[in-house]
Order: sequence, then C-alpha cells, then structure tokens
Amino acid sequence: MKIKSPLTHRKEVEPLCDSGANELFCGIEPYNWRRKYKDFSINQRPIEANFTRLDDLEKAIHIAHLHKARVHVAMNAFFYLEGQYKIAQSIVRDVLGVGADGIIFADPGLVSIIDKRLLRNKDVIIGCDAAIFNSSAAKFYKRLGATRIVLPRSMTINEIEDVVKSDNSLEYEAFIIHDLCFFEDGFCAYCKEESGGIKKEGRGRKKIYLFTSSRLSGRGYTGGCRSKFHRHKISLVNGREIKHEKRFSFWNKKHIEGCGSCAIYDFKKIGIASLKVLDRQKPVHEKVEATAYIKKSLGFLENNNISRLEYADKCKLLFEDTFKSRCSKYDCYYP
Repeated sequence: MKIKSPLTHRKEVEPLCDSGANELFCGIEPYNWRRKYKDFSINQRPIEANFTRLDDLEKAIHIAHLHKARVHVAMNAFFYLEGQYKIAQSIVRDVLGVGADGIIFADPGLVSIIDKRLLRNKDVIIGCDAAIFNSSAAKFYKRLGATRIVLPRSMTINEIEDVVKSDNSLEYEAFIIHDLCFFEDGFCAYCKEESGGIKKEGRGRKKIYLFTSSRLSGRGYTGGCRSKFHRHKISLVNGREIKHEKRFSFWNKKHIEGCGSCAIYDFKKIGIASLKVLDRQKPVHEKVEATAYIKKSLGFLENNNISRLEYADKCKLLFEDTFKSRCSKYDCYYP
C-alpha cells in the first residue's frame, strides 16, 4: 500500500517523502481564477491551502519525482459554473504539462469534457466529494475514464470490501488519519451551509414536527460545521415555530483528529492501493508526524503471522507514543 500525504509548498516535499509518503496531493488556485471567482473555491480549500504559481508547483513535482513519489492535483469542486469549465480545463492542461501524475476530480461534468489524450497514462482519481458508496457508482466513473476511486470516510470496512471486490481493475484509496468529520463530504455544502430563516418543508399531520437549524451570524464564524447553530422545532401543519431550543455546535470542543490505522490490517487483505493522510491546511510537522506514524503502522504487517488483535494493540501503543494521547473510539475512522 502507498501512503498519500497533503502538500501546500515545495519545501514540504522532501520531509514528507522522507517520512514515508510515496504519493502527494495538492491544489492550485492561479491568480486569474481567484481574481474572477474570489468566492468560488476551485478545489474545496481556501487559497492558503493551494499553490498559486505554476512554476512553484513544477518545482515541487520535480523534487517529488526525485524521491520516486507521484503528485496528484485536486480539481474537485462539487460543480463548476458554465463559464468556469474553460478555465478549469486549461488548469488541468497546465498542471499535467509540468509533470503532475494525475488529477483528482469530483464533478462528472469536468471529467467528461477533459481531452482524454491529456489523461493518457495519468491517474484519473475520483475524490470522496463524488460520494461513491457502491459498485454501480464506481463503474459509472470508470466509464468516464477513472483509474482510482477515493472511498468516502463514512463507509464501513465491510462496505469498502464489497466495492473493491466488485471491480479490482480499479485502484481504491481510503482515509486513514486526521480530519475525521461528522458529515459526508459529498453532501457537505448542504449539511453545513444551511442558513437564514426557518424553512417550510412539505405537508404533515398533527403532532408531526420538523427540526431544522439556522447559522448564527456575527463575529467568530470559522466555517459551516464549526459555527454555532440554533435548533428550531417547526410544525409541518402550518410552518410555525413550536419551540426554540438552545444553540449548539457540531464541534463541541475541537475538530476531531481521527485515526484509522487499525483498519490497515483489513485494507491490506481487501486490496486498498493508497492510504490518505489529511489535511492540506495542517502545519508541515503534523503532516510529517502523521505520515511517519502510518509508515510505522504498515511496518507491523511485515510480520505475516501477526493477528488482527495484536496488530491493533501495536497501533494503539504507537499512537499513544507518537501523539501523546490515548486512542479513543470517538476519534476512530473505522470503529
């Protein structure tokens, strides 16, 4: 199995590769995109988590190739506006032209219009934002030219195994550490950006209620799911508010870090090609630390006689030693 780590600057390439990464993923948001579409992210991350210059990306790719590592560039917005497709296509052409080994897509529209000659012998990766939960969805993207599927973080090990077994001609990638989320990436914008007044939905009978929430405005807003919400109890009979409850946040204390290293034992048997370390916005020392941890966890499997229980125990001890924190079932990717 390969280890795929996040990249935002060429200076990060060498330490990440030295810590065990043999694949890197990054984004690019050129000036011409940001100037024209300042409020529309090209790849689900703000500008500080992206390269902004093509020559900087080219240097990073060159260093990665010296370390025998592949580089994948994210172009994985849920969708693009009609006028953005032409720019998106030119960016794909540019990054492949400076040596990128593949592109991470989410929008089937963008995948379908890219010149297939550009993608020849490249990794065509469908990211988790495409929300591929089953073999039929995987086959759909395979017909569009996909060579690898990134499986959503909400899937169980058994669900992942079912998809992989359905077509082993595709490669599959799974999340393994950091940035565990309560939400499904493919529905992220819907789940986390509901705002404004109370929304009426449908007709109902007496004593049937709808719970909804509205984001609080004001200072301190740091992104949808990290905001404070008000919860409303709404009658479906007339759309009136029955009860206004106290505010809440999906992140009560901190962003959940998340770890799934114990599942590597199963992923090796299933045939997962790559293990994904997150997040691009983390400091480089945390990316390196997490990458090295996964590398060491993989090393435990060199003993072919190790049991799953023994492997999990080793991973937990390594986790505590590395991160100075106890392994928790609440921070587990694959409990």
